[in-house]
Amino acid sequence: MIRTTLSLWLVLFLMPLSSYADSSRVDIWPSIPFLRGADLCKYSNAYGQTRSEYMREMVQNAENLLYAGALGTEAQQLLLMFDSLYDKNQRLAVQGKGLDVTLESTLKSYLDSYHRKLRPRIKKISFRHTNRLVDIISALKNGQRIGTITEEMLNDLDFIAYGTYTLAPNCRGNIQVTLHLIGRDGVTDSYVATGKPEVVMSQIASDLYTEYQRTKFPSKLRIGNRNLTLLGGLNGSVDQVSDLRMAELACQTLDGRLPNATELDLISSYGDWSGGVGVGNSVWALPYGKVFHPLLRNPSPVRSPWEVNAKVFKYYCVR
Repeated sequence: MIRTTLSLWLVLFLMPLSSYADSSRVDIWPSIPFLRGADLCKYSNAYGQTRSEYMREMVQNAENLLYAGALGTEAQQLLLMFDSLYDKNQRLAVQGKGLDVTLESTLKSYLDSYHRKLRPRIKKISFRHTNRLVDIISALKNGQRIGTITEEMLNDLDFIAYGTYTLAPNCRGNIQVTLHLIGRDGVTDSYVATGKPEVVMSQIASDLYTEYQRTKFPSKLRIGNRNLTLLGGLNGSVDQVSDLRMAELACQTLDGRLPNATELDLISSYGDWSGGVGVGNSVWALPYGKVFHPLLRNPSPVRSPWEVNAKVFKYYCVR
């Protein structure tokens, strides 16, 4: 059964996925298999000490037991018992019964919680079932994972995913998790995090959300009665300069211009998660050698450079 399931996943991973149906939205197959990797904790314990260091530690433990009143044979038996208990606990931990389901479900719940808290105008990343609802319910009733997928179903997806997990090398109950997304062209995008099993997926969910939900350039917005294209800077994102003339020159290079103060404010109102760019507390470059300081709005955030205490100015270009 395991061999059949793994073979199915390998076939699916090698299938090319279709072109994105909606460039503003990314859909991921919601069944994510997590494979258990090597135990990094045991590896660290086994190879983190030389034999002489290990023997010195064991001798010290035995001396402490003898000093506390234990006989030689009792000290030996206690050391062996402690050692076997440690191995037993590790064996129970690495069995990972149900851990793959926990990792999958917590990843989805954390991602959904970011959507609810930040409330973007358009959800750009989501996990999407392509099965019939009756098949999903049937699988759940039988205690099965929803893993049946056909080539036709793949046409409605942008990514499939799989992950690995292992005990972290610090041996303090943390696990190290990697998540791999495989796109339509076979290229993978990977994320890694380390933490307690119940919270480790929050970091990966945060990285996913930032990668796919945060504004990417070019981004098109409706400002007033016209459409505006956000081009970013020469680095392809929000850039910064120490000379305002370089910002204007950069925008000319991109066949664009710097946004004016009103546009900067309106674009900021969209927010970083809905296609805009938040101004935050930074100082921004404006046309004609002026700057925009969001904390100096009385009487106007538009200032001359000498009026603000800043040596670096952020900018992006529009068209």
